[in-house]
Amino acid sequence: MLPLLPPPQDFRTVHLPLPSPAGRETDPQRIQALPREDPAGRSARSRAQKHPGEEEAQPARRGCRGDPGRAGAVPPRRGRREGGAAGAPRRAGGGGAGLGAARPDPIKGGGGAPLLASAWRPSGAPDAGAGARQQLPGPDFTLQYLGGPPPPPDDDLSRCFYSGTVNRDPSSAAALSLCAGLRGAFSLRGAQYLIQPGPEPAEPAGTVGRQTKSRRKKRFVSSPRYVETMLVADQSMAEFHGSGLKHYLLTLLSVAAKLYKHPSIRNSISLVVVKIMVIYEERKGPDISSNAALTLRNFCSWQKQHNPPSDRHAEHYDTAILFTRQDLCGAKTCDTLGMADVGTVCDLNRSCSIIEDDGLQAAFTTAHELGHVFNMPHDDAKQCAGINGMSRDFHMMASMLSNLDRSQPWSPCSAYMITTFLDNGHGECLLDKPHRPIQLPSDLPGTLYDANRQCQFTFGDESKHCPDAASTCTTLWCTGTSGGLLVCQTKHFPWADGTSCGEGKWCMNGKCVNKTEKKHYDVSMHGGWGSWGLWGECSRSCGGGVQYSFRECDNPIPRNGGKYCEGKRVQYRSCNIEDCPDNNGKTFREEQCEKHNEFSKSPFGSGPAVEWTPKFAGVSPKDRCKLVCRAKGTGYFFVLQPKVVDGTPCSPDSTSVCVQGQCVKAGCDRTIGSNKKFDKCGICGGNGSTCKKVSGTLIRAKPGYHDVVTIPAGATNIEVKQRNHRGARHDGSFLAIKAADGTYVLNGDYTLSTLEQDITYKGSVLRYSGSSAALERIRSFSPLKEPLTIQVLTVGDLPQPKIKFTYFVKKPVQPATDKAASRKKESFNAIREIISSEWVIEEWGECSKSCGSGWQRRAVECRDPRGRPAADCARELRPSNLRPCADVPCPQWQLGDWSPCSKTCGKGFKKRLLKCVSSDGSVLPQESCEPSKKPKHLIDFCNTTDCS
Repeated sequence: MLPLLPPPQDFRTVHLPLPSPAGRETDPQRIQALPREDPAGRSARSRAQKHPGEEEAQPARRGCRGDPGRAGAVPPRRGRREGGAAGAPRRAGGGGAGLGAARPDPIKGGGGAPLLASAWRPSGAPDAGAGARQQLPGPDFTLQYLGGPPPPPDDDLSRCFYSGTVNRDPSSAAALSLCAGLRGAFSLRGAQYLIQPGPEPAEPAGTVGRQTKSRRKKRFVSSPRYVETMLVADQSMAEFHGSGLKHYLLTLLSVAAKLYKHPSIRNSISLVVVKIMVIYEERKGPDISSNAALTLRNFCSWQKQHNPPSDRHAEHYDTAILFTRQDLCGAKTCDTLGMADVGTVCDLNRSCSIIEDDGLQAAFTTAHELGHVFNMPHDDAKQCAGINGMSRDFHMMASMLSNLDRSQPWSPCSAYMITTFLDNGHGECLLDKPHRPIQLPSDLPGTLYDANRQCQFTFGDESKHCPDAASTCTTLWCTGTSGGLLVCQTKHFPWADGTSCGEGKWCMNGKCVNKTEKKHYDVSMHGGWGSWGLWGECSRSCGGGVQYSFRECDNPIPRNGGKYCEGKRVQYRSCNIEDCPDNNGKTFREEQCEKHNEFSKSPFGSGPAVEWTPKFAGVSPKDRCKLVCRAKGTGYFFVLQPKVVDGTPCSPDSTSVCVQGQCVKAGCDRTIGSNKKFDKCGICGGNGSTCKKVSGTLIRAKPGYHDVVTIPAGATNIEVKQRNHRGARHDGSFLAIKAADGTYVLNGDYTLSTLEQDITYKGSVLRYSGSSAALERIRSFSPLKEPLTIQVLTVGDLPQPKIKFTYFVKKPVQPATDKAASRKKESFNAIREIISSEWVIEEWGECSKSCGSGWQRRAVECRDPRGRPAADCARELRPSNLRPCADVPCPQWQLGDWSPCSKTCGKGFKKRLLKCVSSDGSVLPQESCEPSKKPKHLIDFCNTTDCS
């Protein structure tokens, strides 16, 4: 691809006749049009354009629509105000920031197509790679018009056609068109050459579409993220901007992209446009109204149907943005500038935002709303209080932005929230690098749109720039009328970067500077990692905690669009791994649940305080490091904390530990990265020689409770199995557990637990399969703290139970004189255990449903002691690989009572409320209930009799 450069001195601009429509036809793979039949039956065709291109909704709000004042007067400056409450109207963007952007690439029509002849940059022309370049349009960029023909070509032909010489050879000649693909001809050394787009290159073997790498990323690693974006402009935008719409949209995105390239965000984020859709007929787009929340919902639903589900598809996008000139309104006021849901960047249904176009400052609204999509709250939100300190009013996510700090546009809280969000795996869709990205020239927006044009964008076509030397570059004042008088008005934004402010001068960052100072802000510098910091405080005082060391991308800090550092930015290690003092046998996770015992009683009504205990069974593997606790004596369980304390074991059957909400491999020695495992004796790193196996069976039992075996304290790897007769779910025999004091731990008092559960008792955890399983099973994962008696409950005259049990106990210490005699026996026992194979099971997968009745699967394999596949396991003891799950009732629609009729006689109407409620009666968003079951008759006629 030939970079578009400012014409060198040996090039001159010529005005050539426009090619015929057929000559301007665009590569159909690049620009698509949705034809519309006109009344005469003709269809409109697309032609290439000269310049191609919050869980709650967070609305962005504007301040005043302008501060009118007498011509020449300077009214008090006000910032753009936002509501601080979640879900309340607020504003985006802010004043005090210049707009810097790159000009959209005019080579896009057939960009990327191979040439039939080579073309070179004339010697002496600037290097296209110098300076900061933004890869804004994606490689497979598509422009689509809905419901109408594309606008006519731009009039600025100087950006399309060039003529001159080849490599400064005076005997050569060249004439090139850079629009609708690279076309033209040149002569060199007596030969004539024709340049035109060729066929698309064949993909390399083994690739389809774009190239993608594995999505599996390590924790705390800075990786490049590419936000593939679809821009949508509605009819109001098409009518207002006309043929310059595509250019204008890309200018807005390039300004936003520059903000996301700033190192204060502490991540490598690139905004890439892959598709632009222009809606010429309202019926072919989403329903757009002044109701911002409803417009957002409509747009999110509409955009999904245009997004190919495969991330490898050329037109797949990660987020969609709607631009409209419609005045958007929040719940109470109409000063809303934009709206987006929070933390939805890779959610195909909700990764979307809406922006009200009010001029070039809409670029700041766009950056602000994308910040919400990246899970950033407002800087004055509660979760930012301990991060930002007093510095919260001059950054992109401020609730009231009066003067953006261009040296640090993103607050520490914004950087922390987006980093945590990505570290937790919520930005995996952004890891694929676009195929053959297109670089944009770095023209500043003020060189394309002068001060008068900037005023027209903001206040309408009749507005002009209000000259005021006192506010040159700092604040853009524009003409308007109020009460029949000519006034000056402003929205407190500076002039766009690159706007002329005097002879040889232009605006940069709100200041009028000499153009010769360009080297200070145009030369990019890539970032480099600094040295590692000291190790921080350990997360636990005993039992195995985690501590961190950090490094910053500050050696040097990236500058002017330079690359942010890639690689590990946080390292962590285990600490304080010694045993904790006994706390009545309670696990560390139990202690964390019990801290919430005074948690709100409202879900359960009045009564005694709630006692919380850890819940493991039925919890998805990805949620193991959330603090999921169950209320004793109820079926309720809640996520009481989004993350357990670092160093908490992920589950009772694993030595892995939680680090920042993610499960990380660790050994039984409580050391992260260790491969040490418990042997069957419960000894960390042992060889199984210090214990012996105890096993037995029971095949007869009288009705009622009957003892099977009493397992002593210290026993490890307990396994008790009962296979129901012929695989029946209920055969009249059920396992039970009784403590030494006579109380029942499981299935006592003829009451059964049908579903899988984890039983925490005196610091030991036992996993029970549930009485409904075909193979009823009890297992342990740690040494038993106190003895327990396994019983069988037999009901009726059904077939007798078939129960097998095994466990391991410590071998008795033998006198020294007996060691030699016993050596052979010990060796025999060890060999006998080694040669036996056993069923190895993996963790349960995710439930097929989040509520109601679903199923979970897991892998079950027979393996020998060396971990190799085997075939000699007892088939009758094969654990089930399928189980029911999602035993929580689904939210239900709840209809209210009919209201009184609107009329006492004659035809009136009545209505009733509709709510989505959870199983505990709390009201949920309506999206939580099944849409297909939503009642439709919410309004009905009444009192249809005529009035007398």
